[in-house]
Amino acid sequence: MFHRNREPRLMKGCVGMTRWRVSGATGSVRLGERFQPILWSVMPASPSNTRDWSFVRQPFWLFSHVFAASVVGLFLFFAFGWQLPRHFERADQNELVAARSFGEPIDVDTALGQPIDDLEFTAVLTSGQWIEPSLIRVANRSQDGQAGEWQVGLFETTNGTQLLVNRGFIPRELESAAPPGDTNLTGWLRESRELERFGVADTGESIRAPRLDIEAFEQRFGQSYAPMWLQLEGPTDVDQFPDPVPLPELNSGPHFSYAVQWFIFASLGAIVYGLLLRKKAGEHAKELRRAASDLDRNIEPLEALGGANASSSSL
Repeated sequence: MFHRNREPRLMKGCVGMTRWRVSGATGSVRLGERFQPILWSVMPASPSNTRDWSFVRQPFWLFSHVFAASVVGLFLFFAFGWQLPRHFERADQNELVAARSFGEPIDVDTALGQPIDDLEFTAVLTSGQWIEPSLIRVANRSQDGQAGEWQVGLFETTNGTQLLVNRGFIPRELESAAPPGDTNLTGWLRESRELERFGVADTGESIRAPRLDIEAFEQRFGQSYAPMWLQLEGPTDVDQFPDPVPLPELNSGPHFSYAVQWFIFASLGAIVYGLLLRKKAGEHAKELRRAASDLDRNIEPLEALGGANASSSSL
């Protein structure tokens, strides 16, 4: 005889499971137990559980987790490994520039007798004579939104020091600079600019240099210079060039705001991905309940078949 006995059972992956039993002369079969592996995999754990997270262990989603974590990690690196350190470096540079450039100027020969690592932006003064006011130009410079070059001259101090002097900015279309009239100079000592990883090498063949590299100038002109160059200080005259190059602005720059932006991008990425998984878990739970319902409907006809077999056996 065919019996249908519903016993609510709370299992992992299934609702209150319906147990079926077919009785007859040959024995009995519990359909609920026979289909238990299927029901276990397709039914949600409880009607009150609206999400199923078992899909997160599937290969596609495992790859998705790794990709999302990589993107979020990259954004965090941009925030805390790139922009934030640059913000602190800019703050340290501002303190250094303010401490050295606003102090009382010292004689350049006296300053150059100290370790050069501690001389960047140091205010100095000197006197002497110009050897070559227009020695060379440094290309690809800009100032006040205008493209141009730096005019570099050679100055000899009263102690005989050969000093490279950045006289200032000249627009690209201007062929010649005004001759210097002062032999008493004030300015700031600056470090030689070395070749960077993606920079252009100074081969000495061009009439313009890619940077103010003292060692490259020594090879180009075959003589020795002071280990640092002088960034000339002077009043800005819009009607005459070269125009003295100002010191770096003492502000924090955009790096901190960039770090905040990258952190926001990382946070939004993590939140959006979490919401996507949450939505997918809800959809996955609906699919499992729908599959469980279809399986239950497929089992229903067996009740009528079992009843008909029992009637024919009694006859």
